[in-house]
Amino acid sequence: MIVTENVVEKIIDVHVHLYPDEIVPRFYAWIEKKHKLKAKMPIEWEKTLERLRMMGVSNVFNLTHAIVPEYTQMLNEWQGFLKENYGFITFGAFHPENEDELLIEAFERGWIDGLKLHPPVQKFKPNSKEALRIYELLEELKKPLLIHSGWFPDNSFEYADANMYDELVFNYSFPVILAHMLVGKTREIERYLDARKNVFTETSNALVEMEIIENGEKILWYCEDVKQIIEEFPDRVFYGSEIPLVWWEPEETLLNLLKLDVDDRIKERVLYRNAERFIERYLR
Repeated sequence: MIVTENVVEKIIDVHVHLYPDEIVPRFYAWIEKKHKLKAKMPIEWEKTLERLRMMGVSNVFNLTHAIVPEYTQMLNEWQGFLKENYGFITFGAFHPENEDELLIEAFERGWIDGLKLHPPVQKFKPNSKEALRIYELLEELKKPLLIHSGWFPDNSFEYADANMYDELVFNYSFPVILAHMLVGKTREIERYLDARKNVFTETSNALVEMEIIENGEKILWYCEDVKQIIEEFPDRVFYGSEIPLVWWEPEETLLNLLKLDVDDRIKERVLYRNAERFIERYLR
């Protein structure tokens, strides 16, 4: 692994949110009004891309989720633009209220490589009828899913608690990436990774030094469980930053991974080797 001034020269970031500029104001409004927080960096996609390149990122999994069903088609066409012009891996949009044909078309046109779902934002539970219908479609299409897991500012664990992923993990064979290492309950992701070889996770949020007090209980993002999962499953964890939808410095996730007390060969796997294998196995 080559590191120059704390920047690794080869990274695949599997949790990036490059959105069209016309969507950007909605994210600013959501972050600033809902959470009284100021985004740490501009959300415009070209500035984000410059920052990623400065960090040493060579490729990304770009993620778009449809907050409302009307956004799905536009976002998937956007993903097609990024894929054609930048060679990104694209996990496209779909809303539980959309017709199946929209997702099928996006795959057939080559706009997207996989699907991104965000239950706390889209307001459905991962074990709901709406979710199972989407999983059945992905199983038929043999396409991967990246889905939010763990604590979320709007609604805590209401739509993303650990036991809500049992139906997804134990009943389907398509590859699944549980985003954020089930942040807030990271230890509970162990049984999923232990049971199924088609299940993966990634580090976005899980390497951010954040502490939340909720109902008198402490919720830690970056904790000892994160290190233990990385060491226990070194081939199943990817690096993710969640850039640019962050209210911390974008480099924090990378620097905390580099400082983590694990073997450098494991860090290499997390930073890019595991993602390379995933691409070769499931997306070629």
